[in-house]
Amino acid sequence: MGDMSAMPVELEGPAAQVVMLHPGMEQRRLGQPLQKSNELLHALVAYSPMAIVATDSAGRVSLWNRAAAAMLGWSELDVLGAGLPETSADPEESLAGIWDAAMRGADVIGRELTGQRRRDGQPIVLQVWAAEMNDSQGLPGGLMLMLADVTQRRRVEAHLRRLVGHDTLTGLPNRRQFRKQLARTLNKIGNRERKPLIVLQLGIDRFKTINKSAGHGVGDRLLQALARRLAGAVYETDLVARTGGDEFAILLRDTHHTRDGARVANKLLQQLAAPFDLDGQELFVTVSIGIAVHPHDGKKAEELIHAADDAMDRAKQQGGNGCRFFTPDIDSDARCQLLLENGLRHALDRDELFLDYQPQFDLASGRMAGVEALLRWNHPEMGLIAPGSFIPVAEGSGLIVPIGAWVLRTACMQLRAWDEAGLPPLRMAVNVSARQFHDDGFKAEVKQALRTSGIAPGRLELELTESLLVRNAAGAIDAMRGLKALGIRLSIDDFGTGYSGLSYLLDLPVDTLKIDQSFVKSLGVNRGYAAIVTAIGELAGGLDLRVIAEGVETAAQLDFLRGIRCHEGQGYFLARPIPPAAVAALLR
Repeated sequence: MGDMSAMPVELEGPAAQVVMLHPGMEQRRLGQPLQKSNELLHALVAYSPMAIVATDSAGRVSLWNRAAAAMLGWSELDVLGAGLPETSADPEESLAGIWDAAMRGADVIGRELTGQRRRDGQPIVLQVWAAEMNDSQGLPGGLMLMLADVTQRRRVEAHLRRLVGHDTLTGLPNRRQFRKQLARTLNKIGNRERKPLIVLQLGIDRFKTINKSAGHGVGDRLLQALARRLAGAVYETDLVARTGGDEFAILLRDTHHTRDGARVANKLLQQLAAPFDLDGQELFVTVSIGIAVHPHDGKKAEELIHAADDAMDRAKQQGGNGCRFFTPDIDSDARCQLLLENGLRHALDRDELFLDYQPQFDLASGRMAGVEALLRWNHPEMGLIAPGSFIPVAEGSGLIVPIGAWVLRTACMQLRAWDEAGLPPLRMAVNVSARQFHDDGFKAEVKQALRTSGIAPGRLELELTESLLVRNAAGAIDAMRGLKALGIRLSIDDFGTGYSGLSYLLDLPVDTLKIDQSFVKSLGVNRGYAAIVTAIGELAGGLDLRVIAEGVETAAQLDFLRGIRCHEGQGYFLARPIPPAAVAALLR
């Protein structure tokens, strides 16, 4: 019981006292179990296998238990008093996005978050519950999040779904199930069925760009919406499957003519042209469709799927948003490309690659000012292969990155060899593909080539295409400025044939514009091209840029270029691409 004290008071009648009870002891007696309850609660939170996170009404973290630290990688010291860490590239799917939705009144009960990343970058799948917390006055005072790591469970579930043949995201049959159903249908019809069986392979054009710009969450919802639209556009007897990341396949079982494949494909193109409304965000997509017909394009399931894949790839190469039937030349091209790619993988190790150098001349003095390094491939069986045949293969396969690094090193070392031979100093131009330019290690490769060769950076000129600016203009310009900081020169190759706006020239840290040979070739034939070349010369002059023209093949072209004060030229009329020894002889 509490403390007690008594005090006499004077009243009429018998003596009296006022007794006062002090609740201190009672509070202490009641406080002990309360304290034990708090300690128990803190222990439960601290050692809970679930991550428990509490925030105030501004989103600042006020509680971060051990499970949260172990699950996500951020320690308590990292996050207390700060906002929730970024766990996803998609703002709506991040912890902060979930917090914001819950604070606006959305029910977050066991919501699954895919595409999450721990602090160390490892992928993780989370399941989250959110509960609003009130302060002592009953007003909203923040939020409590409870998180469970369901990564392994989802992997097991995905594996089980794959075993039974269904895609986890869309619920459609997967590639394995599609192949199985196609094989079963082929076995069933045997040689009795005269009606064609048609396989469509469909791929979303530029899906990676959608994922990067809108986020993986939006990309997933797009795939789900597209799957529903496809399933609703064909007959119940047809089979729709998701066969890859952004690819779908359709088996048309009830057709009468080969042309039905084109009819259905064009119908799908029209249906998918309508915008997709994804949580208020409107997206337009296009697709490429490949068509293979049984038995003309294959009698087995794998043959038909392969043929439809090849036809789809050809449709993409032709710009997308269209359909293409499989033809033998597509298969022939695919086999040739595979042969070239396999050969390229060993070309460097086997010393099959070499460089020729095309001289570049100062048009005012006639002196050789520099050379352009040109890649050549001498295949042991096929002989010299045209660059136009193997360079696109190198770019498409990613082999252009190591091959481009070899070109850069070899060209710089050749400059050094000419210097050591006592020849007049030249400028070396080296072509750089978009894929090579955007590689994370490209700047380091340039620095290493300069360091190893010992040449002055100003004697190296990297020729870049306008297409570098299309994907990420701001990022490309930053990268170009980083290269310019090394002291090297930059030029825009094939200027006027790309898609960048002229306003970009004000921001581009370049030294040279290179007039494309298609313009030079048309000089004297088409007045319009002459006007374009003149305009490029005047534009470059106003921006204090050098101009070099390629593809000079006649004296008339050379005279015209001199007349517009083009600084340099290269082409067969001046000199063909030649090996290093011939360059040395020409200089002497």
